[in-house]
Amino acid sequence: MSTDSRGGWPQLALRNLVDEPSLQLTVEEPGDLSAVVGSAHSIEIADAASWLRPRSIVLTTGLQFTAAPDDPAPQRQLIADLISADAAALLFGTGVHFDRVPRALRAAARERNFPLLSVRGGSRFAAIEDFINRGALSAETYLLKRAVWLQNDLLHALSAADPVSALVVRLGTLCKGAAVLYEGAGRIVASTGHGPLRLVWEEISAREPGPQRFVVGQWMVATRPFRLRGSGFQLAVASRNRSLLDDISPELLETAERVLAAANASRSLVISQERAEAARIVSALRGGVTTSQVRQTWDRLRAFGFRVGDDLRVVAASAIGDRAARGSTTTAEALLEAAEAEGVPLVLSDDRDVEDPTTGLTAVIAERDAAAAWLGVLARTHLVGVSGAFSDITVASRYAHEAETARHLAGRRHDRGSNQTIVRLDEVDFAAWLLTRRDAQVADRLERHFGDLIKAPDLVETVVLYLACDQDVKRTAELLFIHPNTVRYRLRNVEKLVGGRITSAQVVANLYLAFQDEILAHTKRDPGRQHL
Repeated sequence: MSTDSRGGWPQLALRNLVDEPSLQLTVEEPGDLSAVVGSAHSIEIADAASWLRPRSIVLTTGLQFTAAPDDPAPQRQLIADLISADAAALLFGTGVHFDRVPRALRAAARERNFPLLSVRGGSRFAAIEDFINRGALSAETYLLKRAVWLQNDLLHALSAADPVSALVVRLGTLCKGAAVLYEGAGRIVASTGHGPLRLVWEEISAREPGPQRFVVGQWMVATRPFRLRGSGFQLAVASRNRSLLDDISPELLETAERVLAAANASRSLVISQERAEAARIVSALRGGVTTSQVRQTWDRLRAFGFRVGDDLRVVAASAIGDRAARGSTTTAEALLEAAEAEGVPLVLSDDRDVEDPTTGLTAVIAERDAAAAWLGVLARTHLVGVSGAFSDITVASRYAHEAETARHLAGRRHDRGSNQTIVRLDEVDFAAWLLTRRDAQVADRLERHFGDLIKAPDLVETVVLYLACDQDVKRTAELLFIHPNTVRYRLRNVEKLVGGRITSAQVVANLYLAFQDEILAHTKRDPGRQHL
């Protein structure tokens, strides 16, 4: 916008009208688009100029030319009269009497360097007149109308499937150039247009923090930094139309920041609702789904990417070591993002018992090729138990118990030195599965049969390694850094304590069941052995 001679408020110029998206004006002949506009009048009579005030825009649909549409004289005369009356421009409404602006009228405007604009349909004249006259009377009103229009236009992005990308596209359209959203390190989150985006970032990073305006080649660039959820971003718009950018960029970028904040809040609300629904589904599956609830439950699972009849697995996990004392929110978000990235349908509940920080999360995942990769991500920070596969969700509660059993087994092995953090219950051997059922009575019986042996740590270590090495005395001695005869001596002492020969199948079976977790922990460390 230009400034009046009194040095006060900005005044409306033709360029502002052309750049105003809501008016939908087309430049037929540009003339001087910096000319100030004082008023607007719809006139269809021949002697229009005598009715005009200086700096007026004349709006016409060409009614006065309909009697002789091919006669150029009246058209040339109209342009000459408007110039004599110091008019600002002529606005021609097409689609009423003429499908396009008459050729002679355009030629006359071009010859006299007089601005000629067009708009489709004369029905828009009232809105255009109102906009121009109100803007001319009050620049503040114009600016307010522009701000409201910009806000309304940008707010439409919130209803898009991808609000961020939709907002950036709208910004590029409004500034008739390019728009881009950068993360703090310069990664482009979303962009539109063909501006020099990498050069723009280089210029941003070389300058002091804060809003910036600078030129890159033929592009004028305006930027605005802001933060969302603790992360820094830079929003930039670029245009070859410098006056347009001067006019709208401050409020455009400020409004865009607010819309992005609203989109972020809206997404946070949606994510919160999705997580709450996922937790309810997990709770329902753990508690038991009746036959009458099967269809409804599958419908709820479909919203999370599951397909009816998918093979499912229940996953139970608890954080390893000091991670158990940390908040679960970040972990849950990271796991959900990993599942989305891997394309693994997932519902997850991370409600923890405040009195028992070792309790963790429960999830139900679909059997996909990428499921193993997601479980691997989880196993980096958690002890993980995975149930067998099932598709009948009425028995999901049984598999939830399986997953919890597998998690406890993973915890027992980890406590005994195993670096394995994940156990799939359908892949363990029969002895391991049987031992998951042990209770207090089993513990009492273990103490009764092997109490004396347990009191001799060197003998326990020897027998554990001996069984882990498939009863290979030489290999056992190498791992213990002792002579094979020492191993044999210790094994004879073991035989005395357990009341049977170490080569007896019965003694081996009893010792294996008693110390299976320790045996498997050592087996995992031995590259010569396979371990479940």
